[in-house]
Amino acid sequence: MSIRDCFVTRFGTEQADNIEMAAIAHMNGIHDNPGSDPFKWALLICIGYQCISREEFRNYHRITVPLEEVKMWALEEGQLNTHDGDYDVLGLFAGAYDEWVTTNANLINNPR
Repeated sequence: MSIRDCFVTRFGTEQADNIEMAAIAHMNGIHDNPGSDPFKWALLICIGYQCISREEFRNYHRITVPLEEVKMWALEEGQLNTHDGDYDVLGLFAGAYDEWVTTNANLINNPR
């Protein structure tokens, strides 16, 4: 099962679509390479840009997944630390991903 399918099973297709649309809205020529898993990329972009964590951004992007539940899901099922595409580098060094991945080692070792 893909990471997207796993997310959809837990939180629904609409929420997965909203996360993908939010990430696409932040494409700017700097961190647009989704790597081998576009949904991991979308999650990481949304985490870095706080689309999932800040209430006003959650409302704007219609992201309604419970924050603590999606964080736990990311740690248990998301496999975000294996991402091989772009992400928000400034967000990484500001600690945006600390509560979302088991280790930032792969992101740090593969800067985008």
